[in-house]
Amino acid sequence: MGQIIDDPRKVENAYDLQYENLARKIANLVLAKSGIFGEIGGGKGQMTVPLAKLLPRLRFIVVDTFSGAYSGTLSQLNQALSGAELTRRVKVHVADYLDWMWEEFSDKYVGIISSEFLPEIDSYELSMFLSECYRVLRPGGITIHSFLSPTPRNSRQKLLIEADTDPIWTKTPPKEWFSPKPTHVVSKLTRAGFRDIHVERMKSNLIIRAEAVKAFLHSWDVRSAFWKAHEAELAREGLELPDWVVVSGRKLQRTGHTAR
Repeated sequence: MGQIIDDPRKVENAYDLQYENLARKIANLVLAKSGIFGEIGGGKGQMTVPLAKLLPRLRFIVVDTFSGAYSGTLSQLNQALSGAELTRRVKVHVADYLDWMWEEFSDKYVGIISSEFLPEIDSYELSMFLSECYRVLRPGGITIHSFLSPTPRNSRQKLLIEADTDPIWTKTPPKEWFSPKPTHVVSKLTRAGFRDIHVERMKSNLIIRAEAVKAFLHSWDVRSAFWKAHEAELAREGLELPDWVVVSGRKLQRTGHTAR
C-alpha cells in the first residue's frame, strides 16, 4: 500500500522525502557539468537543497516572491541553505518570476526548473513562462517541471485534490487547476520551441491518516470544516498524495529560432 503516516510529527519528514526522491529523478536528467540553474518558486527549499547537493558543480538562482500563502518561507529557505552549507552556491532573489525573467539575458542558463509551481499559475501564464524559459536557456539547456498529477488513481487521491481545489474547503483556491494536465504542459513546451520532451511519473506511495491528516491539511491551508465533514473516512482511509509528474524539454543546439 505504501508508506502510511499516522503521527502528525512525521508528516513534514515524509513530505521532505518525496522531494528527495524527486530531486534524484530531476538530477538524472541534467547533462550540464557547469553553469547556472534557475529555480522558480523555491519556497522553503524542499527541492533546492537536495538538488543542489546532487549537482555540486552547478550554481543556483532561486526566485520567489515569498508572499501570500508562502510568507515566512524565505527565512526557512535561508536557514536550510545555511544548514546545508549552500549559501555560496545558491543565491536567492525575492521577485515576481516574470519580472525577474524579463530582466535576464538570453542563452544564459543551463537549466530552469520548478516544483509545484505550475499549479500556482494559469494557462496564459504557463505559455509566457515556458517561452521565457526557452529564451533564457542556453542551446542544449533543459527545463524541468514537477507537479502532482491532477488525475487521481483512487478515492484517497481524489479527496485530496478536492480539498486543495474546492473554495468551500481551501483558503487558497488555485487560479485554474490543481495541476495542469501533462499533455497540456507538453503542448505548451512544444509551442515554446522545446524538443526532446519527456514525461515521467513517480508514485508517491504516501498515505496520511488519522491525526496526521489534520497537520497535513493545515499546512495546505485547508479549512478545519473539511476534516469535520470527512472525519470518519480520513481517520480510516486517509488521504494519498497523487503521483508526481516530471515534464522536461530541451532547447536544441541550433541558432536562429525565436520562441513565440
